[in-house]
Amino acid sequence: MSSTDQNILDKINSMKSEYYSTNSKNILFKNQQKFECAQSIIQNIDLNAVFNTIIEVNEKNRIHINYSVFKTVMNPSIYMDLIYFIFKVNDDILKVCSSYSVYIDFKGLTMTGVERYKDFVSLLSEQGKVNGKNFLEKLEYVYIINPPFMISNVGKILLPLMDKIVKDKIVIKE
Repeated sequence: MSSTDQNILDKINSMKSEYYSTNSKNILFKNQQKFECAQSIIQNIDLNAVFNTIIEVNEKNRIHINYSVFKTVMNPSIYMDLIYFIFKVNDDILKVCSSYSVYIDFKGLTMTGVERYKDFVSLLSEQGKVNGKNFLEKLEYVYIINPPFMISNVGKILLPLMDKIVKDKIVIKE
């Protein structure tokens, strides 16, 4: 992780702590509060810097997705912004490479997180189908790193939202 990424992460964590120090954590109904916290964070930080911390390109054609940053800032108000960012990253990679792979580090993913972000996954899938760039055909693999223990349950929720092309390219790395 670069020092810039670490600075962004430190700033995000500081804003998250500040939010929860003035808004005590809910025991129930956490989803809405987490979205509110994320919304307060993104109002005070450069979205491009955050997106570059969530989506990192290594070795020209490897996209690494950091779920721990994603879950802290993601909320419905910026779903399309991140989707457009992802498409731009794919465009940039495919200008110099014929294909790409995605590595998703799911450290910290819970069933409530899957439920919270399933609308994002669905919207990303829909937008991918209509953008005309054929990103899925140029996708080699999706590597799942640090899969949650309940991966079979996650699959039951997320796999129906994904295109068949993606389902066949998922590799779980334990």
